[in-house]
Amino acid sequence: MDEAVICSPTLKLSFTKQVYAVEFSPFEWSQNLICIAFDEEISIGTVKFQDDDDVVEEIEHTCIRKFHHETRAHCIAWSPETSLSVVPKVIAFSVAGADFKIRIYNSNLNDINVYEILEGHKDYVNDISYESEGVLIASVSDDHTCKLWAAKEDQKCVSTFYLTSPGMSVCWHNEESGKLLVAEKNGLIHMYNIRSQQAIMSLDAGVVSLASADWGPNPLKVACLAAGDLYLWDVSRPSRAIDNRTIHAEGGIIVKFSNSNENLIASIGCPENLLKVINLRTKQVILSGNVQLFGGLTWHYKLPYVCAGSDREIRFWRVNSK
Repeated sequence: MDEAVICSPTLKLSFTKQVYAVEFSPFEWSQNLICIAFDEEISIGTVKFQDDDDVVEEIEHTCIRKFHHETRAHCIAWSPETSLSVVPKVIAFSVAGADFKIRIYNSNLNDINVYEILEGHKDYVNDISYESEGVLIASVSDDHTCKLWAAKEDQKCVSTFYLTSPGMSVCWHNEESGKLLVAEKNGLIHMYNIRSQQAIMSLDAGVVSLASADWGPNPLKVACLAAGDLYLWDVSRPSRAIDNRTIHAEGGIIVKFSNSNENLIASIGCPENLLKVINLRTKQVILSGNVQLFGGLTWHYKLPYVCAGSDREIRFWRVNSK
């Protein structure tokens, strides 16, 4: 596979503190919201890109609310209920922290700014995700479990799936609520029907060090990063991966599909925390970039930007997929 020349970020945001996690809202109605986790602080803001088709002018970031967070954040998930266009406004998201707890934040950007704590995991939480109605939150942990939590009623654990190794990634089907993907460190990826609590399909990377997995905007596509290799499946033909290649020679950290283009996928791995964007159709690396201290990877919902936390910066690359 051809390697792309390392590109400087198209745009940057700089901060006085290290960025530990960053997440664009993955929903159309809140797509310009960004959540940034610093040490003991969560910043919610809006991002506007001032550009035309060819020339990127600038990026405008406006912080609209800060929240205290007791401990270092490991991952962030946005609730689909978040919207600035309703009255009262709704900001709802969850953060998994280094204390094994998940905090659900809710704000109307006025007199209501609260959080609830979900307790039950006994080790680090590696990923969290809301289902499409915002009723359930799924989480996976180093404690070999995937838990489902009621996001609104008593914020309690309603179900636990026991895994055979640490849970690394969790994603909901974007069209059929009730279908959940859980990826384990030992290379196993299960799809569950949460109503029957049965696994309906399993995929196997055959590699013990799976770092990250994602379910594409086209739900027939599943990808994972294991031992630096990218695996891609068509779940209508799940018996073996339809593609498998080495992306990061010394191991992967994270992989994410673009929300707006099912053929674009971004990953970060070692050495040197290199960001790569791959066009799955042409099988080419179309963009490479450097990240310093890794602090998350996220795509804009619609615009062709991939974004990564890099020490005290957030770096944005404009991806040309033509």
